[in-house]
Amino acid sequence: MLGPVLSQLQQKVGTWMALCRAKASQLILHCNNIIVVGIDRVILIAQYIKRQYVALKSNIKALVARLTNQVLLIKVGLMNVLHKIGQLGQQLQITARQILQRVLSLLKRGG
Repeated sequence: MLGPVLSQLQQKVGTWMALCRAKASQLILHCNNIIVVGIDRVILIAQYIKRQYVALKSNIKALVARLTNQVLLIKVGLMNVLHKIGQLGQQLQITARQILQRVLSLLKRGG
């Protein structure tokens, strides 16, 4: 009597062990799939970030080039303004001397 019971028990344990192995195998397969998908996602995210970085770097370089050109244009403009101011200053000096000379000559004549 104990023999058939033990035999049934061994059969049930064997079936249960096979079922556990199958479930463990499925779990490992699912974990591997999750890990592979996760790695793929991380790679895609890294590639996206890299593309964004490259685009941003390119935009910054273009902006720096434009700003450099603007600075140079402003510098040339300021040099032109300073040149004109210098010319006007010289003209004002000449005009002031001429006025002073005329006033002195008028004072000498009238005095």
